[in-house]
Amino acid sequence: MGIFDALGIGYSGLTTAQSGINTTSHNISNVNTPGYSRQRVEQKANYPMDQQPGEVGTGVRVEEIVRMHDEFVYGRYKSANASLSHAETLESNLKELSDLFTDLDGKGIANDLKAFFNSWSDLSQYPDDDASKLVSVNAMQTLSRDIRETRQGLTKVQDRLNDELTDGIDKINDLAKHIVELNKQINKIENVPHQHANDLRDERDRLELDLAKMVNISVYKGNIDINGKAMQTDAGNAYNINIAGHNIVDGVTFHPLEIAPANDETPYNAVYYTDHNQQKTDVTDKLRGGKVGAIIKLRGDGYDLDTGKATDSKIQNYIDKLDSMAHQFVQKVNNIYASVAQPKLESEPLEGIRTDTKLSEVADLNQGSFDLKLYDSQGQAVLHRTINIGPDTTLDDIKSQINTNVDDNGDNDGTNDLDDLFTATVTVPPDGAPSLSVTPQDSDAGYTIAIEDNGTNFGGWSGINRLFEGKSAKDIRLKSDIANNPASLATSKAHIAGSADLAQEMVNLQYEKLSFSNPDGSKTEQTIEEYYRYTAADVAEDAQSATKSKDAADILTKTVTEQMQATSGVDMDEELMNLMKYQTAYQASAKIITTVDTMLNSLLGIKQ
Repeated sequence: MGIFDALGIGYSGLTTAQSGINTTSHNISNVNTPGYSRQRVEQKANYPMDQQPGEVGTGVRVEEIVRMHDEFVYGRYKSANASLSHAETLESNLKELSDLFTDLDGKGIANDLKAFFNSWSDLSQYPDDDASKLVSVNAMQTLSRDIRETRQGLTKVQDRLNDELTDGIDKINDLAKHIVELNKQINKIENVPHQHANDLRDERDRLELDLAKMVNISVYKGNIDINGKAMQTDAGNAYNINIAGHNIVDGVTFHPLEIAPANDETPYNAVYYTDHNQQKTDVTDKLRGGKVGAIIKLRGDGYDLDTGKATDSKIQNYIDKLDSMAHQFVQKVNNIYASVAQPKLESEPLEGIRTDTKLSEVADLNQGSFDLKLYDSQGQAVLHRTINIGPDTTLDDIKSQINTNVDDNGDNDGTNDLDDLFTATVTVPPDGAPSLSVTPQDSDAGYTIAIEDNGTNFGGWSGINRLFEGKSAKDIRLKSDIANNPASLATSKAHIAGSADLAQEMVNLQYEKLSFSNPDGSKTEQTIEEYYRYTAADVAEDAQSATKSKDAADILTKTVTEQMQATSGVDMDEELMNLMKYQTAYQASAKIITTVDTMLNSLLGIKQ
């Protein structure tokens, strides 16, 4: 080994120290770069020369530059951020939904219900006061408007989430496509032994984290070498990202998700995966976690064409409860208002039945009876006929019971009974729903007729002499004739001045336990106000639960972020110490070279 070998040893130390300085400088420069993992120079002694009296060292070499990355810590970090994204999406949307049910400053449906019943209470004391009728009409219009607007607010959020789902899937595809491009670059670099695409891997991890925030993913990165730290060795090829059981990223191959409605009749988009055989699979109901999972949980994972509703949807549950409340409210109020005497009775088209349908099977009807009451021109009840609804009763049977020759008065007079004064007919238009009418045989006789229900809800179901129109929160509204002429609002069943029997029944409705249909098919027995507050409390409880989940996820994320920072983050104090260490090594190596240079000059001087 000669003097020039010593020069080579000094040079190896110089270049190694220079690599250390460059790497440390790179770390310091990226101290604030999100997702950056600090890098370290792995150096080893050069292979020695086998000489007498033994092996002689030949210096140092840089074996590789590695990033300080623990895949297990990163996995927890990614999972915590995914949970936080999921919880934040739920919380923000549920808070918005909860605000729709908030009753503040005398506004809101709960306050509207109180105003509705209070207005009828005032009418029970002043039944002929047109000003009180105007107040009641205004209260009913406000109530119906607020119910409609609350439902519109719910559907607006649901529709917006459908658009956000489209944006979310587009972002997932963009991220996955970018990851595939990075895999190609990583593969190209790391096919050379001991070469690591550290910065590219950091960038891929950032994209992978963003992807995990969007939806639950499973990632396979090849083998793991554990040498005091965890390192991935996939080299860009043995790398897969699985979403909902399908590989969206397969090494350097990208399989995009598609989003489109199932058909022209479906308003909400579904997410599809197309495999290598061009087989399309709907994976909407399998997407969980992250922002997209939260969107689907709120919006729903499908759409039922038969019911016209989103399936497995938290928002749809709220809509269904509000619809149930509005439906029962309309039915019960109309059933009471049907007891107001009219010159004739005319039902709405009775959707969903035929003339031979068993009425006991109709959802809004109960078995039992109702009375048809006749009043003379003085408002005095002159007769009534009980109409029964049994297990097999049909609309044709109702007509027959009305038209049957019965001595309603028990006076053996065949000219003054219901069937002598009124005639029931059932009309069925082509391709339409049947309707029932009970009309006077002599319009000049001065008789009026009304329905006095005994629990069947026939008046509310049939829509005879309605006060409210509509069947749900979507279309509830005060009947236009009354809205345009508040003085026409009836407070007495028989239109007797000073009588408030109808108004008192309306007041008593607030205390009646009604049967509300829940989204799961169960029934709830509550008053109208109780059921509304139950629905509002359900939304508020879900929002509060989402806030608690978000807070817990936030704490966990901060904890794991600290662990991630301790493992991969740049510590300025440590880097400055490393910089001084490499600077000292560089100076020492330079001293070796200057020493060898002096030796060479001495040697050349001897020759001269």
